[in-house]
Amino acid sequence: MTETSIPKATLTAAVEAAALVLAEQLGLGSEARSNDDWPIDEGDQVLRMVFTGGEVGMLVLAVNDDVADRLQSNQTLLDRAFTDAIASIASIVGLELTGDVVRRETIPPPATTAMILDEGSLTALAAIVIGADVSAASTPGANAPVAEAIAPVYEPESVDAVAGFSMPGSSSAMSVLHDVQLLVTAELGRTTMPVRDVLALAPGMVVEIDRIAGSPIDLLVNGRRIAAGEVVVIDEEFGIRITEIIAAGDQR
Repeated sequence: MTETSIPKATLTAAVEAAALVLAEQLGLGSEARSNDDWPIDEGDQVLRMVFTGGEVGMLVLAVNDDVADRLQSNQTLLDRAFTDAIASIASIVGLELTGDVVRRETIPPPATTAMILDEGSLTALAAIVIGADVSAASTPGANAPVAEAIAPVYEPESVDAVAGFSMPGSSSAMSVLHDVQLLVTAELGRTTMPVRDVLALAPGMVVEIDRIAGSPIDLLVNGRRIAAGEVVVIDEEFGIRITEIIAAGDQR
């Protein structure tokens, strides 16, 4: 089959659904919107999973370097998110599709894309590429990267060129937030107390919290739990060694 064998409207609905799955499971945002451009630059990375079955193609996600490193640090979560996103594509196009594993690649501009937004801000781009060239580029033992098998090398535009997301003076809408300060809090536990007990607190009293000894410490960013870890001491100061990154669906 070729890319034109699936109606454009169906592919558009499929990429929006897949983008939303990736956004929710990888903590990238809460909204997906179809888009006609692929404005990535040197500060962005492309992650893709090839799928086969009733159709040959790949699901693509473009994020900045830091986010790509974070996502690939948990390959199991990344593969599961892409697999679930491909399942949503299969449901919409009415085909059985099976993905492999997520890899970091360089690709030419895809035709069917969607923006991932978090409270109106662009955080990532998703795309679906359909065609036999994808299968050929991903055959075990093939030396050429996907980009070379599909199309010549291209010069991508800046992600800031997306209509409505222009940020003068910045090189990438996904990297412009790198220096934004966030409040990171380590939380040992919580409890609920009536006002009379709070007013009765005095030095030496013990307040029991909802955490047993040895339990992981929560790490919150702007009040949202994103990781868990254990307390360590570094040069007489407390720190947290991260032991778990919380999946987007489990964050609270």
